Amino acid sequence: MNKKVIFIKLKNMVCTRIEYFEESFDSFINGEVGINYYNFPMDQDTSYISELEDGDEYYFFASVYDYDQENNGIVFIKSFLGVGKFSLNNKSLKITTKYNSNENTMLRSLRELSALNINEDFAEGEYVTIEESEYLFNQIDFILNDVYVCEKTNRSYDTIDSEENLHPFAQRNEYCRRQYNFRKPQQNRGEFQRDYERIVHSKAFRRMVDKAQVFSASKGDYYRTRMTHSQAVAQIARGIASELNLNLVLTEAIALGHDIGHTPFGHQGERTLNDILNNKIKIIKNCNLFSDHFGGFKHNYQSVRVASQLEEQYFEIEGMDLSYQTLEGMLKHTKLKREEYKLDEFIKDDNAENELYFDNDFCSTLEGQIVAVADEIAQRGHDLDDALSSGIMSLDDFKKNMTFKKVQSLEEKIEALTNEMSNANNLHRKFSDVNELMNSRIVSTIIAYFINDVIVASKERIENYSADSFRDNGFTVDEKLIDFSEEALKVSQFLETIITNNVINSPEIALFDNNGATIVNSLFKAYYNDPRLLHKGTQRRIYVETRRFTQNVVDFEFGNHAVIRDEIQKITKADLENQDEIPLELYDEYFTKRRILVRNICDFISGMTDTYAINEYRRIEKQL
Repeated sequence: MNKKVIFIKLKNMVCTRIEYFEESFDSFINGEVGINYYNFPMDQDTSYISELEDGDEYYFFASVYDYDQENNGIVFIKSFLGVGKFSLNNKSLKITTKYNSNENTMLRSLRELSALNINEDFAEGEYVTIEESEYLFNQIDFILNDVYVCEKTNRSYDTIDSEENLHPFAQRNEYCRRQYNFRKPQQNRGEFQRDYERIVHSKAFRRMVDKAQVFSASKGDYYRTRMTHSQAVAQIARGIASELNLNLVLTEAIALGHDIGHTPFGHQGERTLNDILNNKIKIIKNCNLFSDHFGGFKHNYQSVRVASQLEEQYFEIEGMDLSYQTLEGMLKHTKLKREEYKLDEFIKDDNAENELYFDNDFCSTLEGQIVAVADEIAQRGHDLDDALSSGIMSLDDFKKNMTFKKVQSLEEKIEALTNEMSNANNLHRKFSDVNELMNSRIVSTIIAYFINDVIVASKERIENYSADSFRDNGFTVDEKLIDFSEEALKVSQFLETIITNNVINSPEIALFDNNGATIVNSLFKAYYNDPRLLHKGTQRRIYVETRRFTQNVVDFEFGNHAVIRDEIQKITKADLENQDEIPLELYDEYFTKRRILVRNICDFISGMTDTYAINEYRRIEKQL
């Protein structure tokens, strides 16, 4: 395609050639092979034809205009965009009109970008002028051609030797299911190994190194981040999976990927975003009209969105095309709360609910169930460790809480540690930091207690589960088989209560949460009021997502400044219920544009590290 653009002016109610473009558009819409020509007027100067190459195709931009007598100026009525094949012999364009619309922001943006002036850029009596601009060409090209979507490839996967001796209920390579299957299988490289590698090499995974777990990273390198938490979950999950002879690679892939959708500033970040979407924090105009609250925000759902849409690693697809087994495990590592969140905002797949067994609260694979319980074990141990090390909770305070009967089995193990310490002292064993060592041994004991309990309790449930059910359910389970015993579950719930009462509700964590909420709130408000503050990559994503449902799209990066400002005003500030501001025929369009903007702001903020969010907050606040 030649990158010159042919501009054609068509006088309203005078130029008979308007109907050629209209007929061409009707043929295009109806899928017909109609042939229409625009013949260059021979009664006028046609020297511009020398700029065209015989047989080449060009984009054309034909505008229907009239004179506004009251304002003594030009008014544009409608425009046509399409492709024209130039014939030198006939002095004509064989036209295919692909777009026909009354004046709108996209057409205005293109016209302003080209600085086109009907009176000055066409010589007297001329109807055609030709411009060459890569920006203009690229925007017309984007508008006229649908955004590529990779089609699903049906593949079958072979058995692999390394999985030969796994438990009958383990996931195997041949069970793998994906949204696209765009990569061919490789010998000796299992599909779940592929998932593991894609996650480890993703940007979202790397960012977890600077996302807080409970304590701010500014408190010191010792305290856990989302990255170190995920690594601990993977280690715990691998230990359980190994004892139960399940698929270790799939288990680790789920464990390492389960938190890639987490926000900066721990759970406070996701709570703040969800409050904004639910209009508890009033930023979004007409938020009440979005009855599904834009899909809501919860980090496990966002992990699926990151993996299936936001992470870009391949030319062919958005996302990483992880197996549904991995995605389901990531989604179900915590509660679904299906009534509050809309799955189709997080994965664009019509069959996602079935593939992810969305009706079940628990994971359909034992490997996914392992990660869910491993996440609980890691949180019980590590949040306590951070609390003891920070001084928010003393060791004596913790021991006092362990005198209740419901935790007697664990208290006995902790008391044994005290005896071991006394014996070591009697042997004159010297320690550099007695308290740190004791904290470490207590946390290790707690984690071991839960791991051993889960293994024993789960083995019994697995033994009682029917092999026929596993096969009939498509090599999945329809019961929760991996879990604590009733006794250990009570202990886990009790420890969670202790941590919440003494740590999560402490003044130090309250201050951290308050600061995090302030930063997330301020960033969202700034980005919503002026989307040009967003990262260029996010602006491009908004541009692409908007194009998927309408051709009336304005490029925030390369479009005309005045048009962008007006478009932003409509998307963010216009009252959708007021037809004087948004006509009824444009309601659905701007409703969807607002939805796309809001969702992408959530994506951008949730992808930030703590440090980046703080720096971005300072940068924007300084400018404002």
